Amino acid sequence: MPQTTPEQSGEEIFAQHRSARKRRKRRILITAIVLVVLILALIVVGITMLRRSVTSQFSSDSTDSVLSAEVTTGSISTTVSGSGTLTAEDEESVEMLSTLEIDDFYVEEGDAVEEGDLIATVTSASLSTAMSDLQSSLDALDEEIESASEDEVSDTVTASVSGRVKAVYVTEGDDVVTVMYNSGALMLLSLDGYMAVDVETDTLAAGDTVTVTASDGTEYTGTVEKVVSGVATVLVTDNGPTYGDTVTVGDSLTGTLYIHSELKITGYAGTVDEIEASENEAVDAGDTLLTLTDTETSANYDSLLEQRAELEEQLAELVQIYKEGGILAPSAGVIESLTETSSSSSSSSTGSTASADAMSGGSTDTTAATTTTTASYTEIATISPDVSMSVTISVDETDILSLEEGQTATVTIDSLSDDSYEGTVTEIDTSASSSSGVTSYTATITIDKVENMLAGMTASVVITIEGVDDALLIPVDALHQTSSTAYVYTEYDESTGEYSGMVEVTVGLSNSSYVEITSGLSEGDVVYYTDSSSTEDSMADMFSSMGGSSGGGFDSGSSDMGGMSGGSDAGGGMSMPSGGGPN
Repeated sequence: MPQTTPEQSGEEIFAQHRSARKRRKRRILITAIVLVVLILALIVVGITMLRRSVTSQFSSDSTDSVLSAEVTTGSISTTVSGSGTLTAEDEESVEMLSTLEIDDFYVEEGDAVEEGDLIATVTSASLSTAMSDLQSSLDALDEEIESASEDEVSDTVTASVSGRVKAVYVTEGDDVVTVMYNSGALMLLSLDGYMAVDVETDTLAAGDTVTVTASDGTEYTGTVEKVVSGVATVLVTDNGPTYGDTVTVGDSLTGTLYIHSELKITGYAGTVDEIEASENEAVDAGDTLLTLTDTETSANYDSLLEQRAELEEQLAELVQIYKEGGILAPSAGVIESLTETSSSSSSSSTGSTASADAMSGGSTDTTAATTTTTASYTEIATISPDVSMSVTISVDETDILSLEEGQTATVTIDSLSDDSYEGTVTEIDTSASSSSGVTSYTATITIDKVENMLAGMTASVVITIEGVDDALLIPVDALHQTSSTAYVYTEYDESTGEYSGMVEVTVGLSNSSYVEITSGLSEGDVVYYTDSSSTEDSMADMFSSMGGSSGGGFDSGSSDMGGMSGGSDAGGGMSMPSGGGPN
């Protein structure tokens, strides 16, 4: 700050302060200019060093990384691959009635068994109780069957209300159930005296009278019942018009006749003997429409017979266990699993009631209580036939539609050897699962089982989707692509390090190593390219020498380094080839 004296005037003091401020601004400006110059100098030096480093790095490695390859003829295919764990195929369950109790197992997991080998024995008390309960259930059912044997299905089908027959679906000799399955009814009745037809129109209104002409030319007078959303419902008499006939309303509107108020005539048993009412005939409530034969037994009687057959089969199983001393293997194979059953699951004091309740309602009263005979079974073992195994792999949504059952797959199992095994796609599950935004499905591949192949081993699968024989092939690194074309270089000048002889090509199938060329090259032509692995190593070394971090390897698809990428650039021009060569 300038020094002042009492003798100086105000103007002199002001001038002195202004001069000091100017000197301070000048010093700040000079300092800023110097800093800008220094920053620019550092940028220039950095760019120069970067260029020299890139040039030096690529110049030193370019000769070593440039490769040449002849266009050759061979086979190429596209594949879908995945991995999973082996599981046993076609496992068979060994079951017993839940009221039985295991006394002892005679096999262990992993044991090979033949059909008829003893799997386990059961306690004599539980076996006796189960047999006694089943016999009691059979006795109770027999009483119901005797009572139901006097019931019969009616041998006539009658009209429950008055109306007019408009459709007859049966003929003499037809099975009632079959007609019901095919047509949903035996006959159709019209209840209110009208047939109806719906037509699209913007000229008719409710209450209008129109002429309805049948397909045979017969004219009927119709009345518009209603018009909803541009659709008019026109009513005509049901005495005469044919159900399902295509009619004309007015001059040009067409539609199909249906029953305005419909009743279905139904049945559930018997055979049609005679048809007592014909199409278009008016009938009264109680009139016979059909007569039937083969109605000797009722549905309840038939159901009881089916239940008895189930109980007979269960009793036969218990008798077999009693005679053979235990539960036998139903087929040959390997014991995959055993299930220990709790001896406290049933007891002699409650076993009889529990068994009867489970299989027949537990009552000797001849009521509907005995109509449930579904027995409860417990799985005690599983047997693998030891013939085939399967592996299930995850399949990306982009590949799932290319898979079909029956396709051939190659399966390798590292735990065994480097050998491969031929498999077949046996199941494709199109139920999607999503994780982190990725949708996938599953496919199951089945292979023949060989020695030492165990459930749980990891298996790798390759499914061949499409293949071409006698294809012209080049290394995938030799192909360069833009958004509109694909090309290769057929010449290379070692003295200048420049590629030339660019040839546009058409590509077919490709995999991780080779690509099919369908036009543009011939067998024996030579293509030049840069090895992609050496390019990535060179870039990684360059970043390392500059003090940066390669991050575990240079990503050829990165958009860093001034916008260079592994795909086409935004302007549609040439892109950095995937092999790292020139454009």
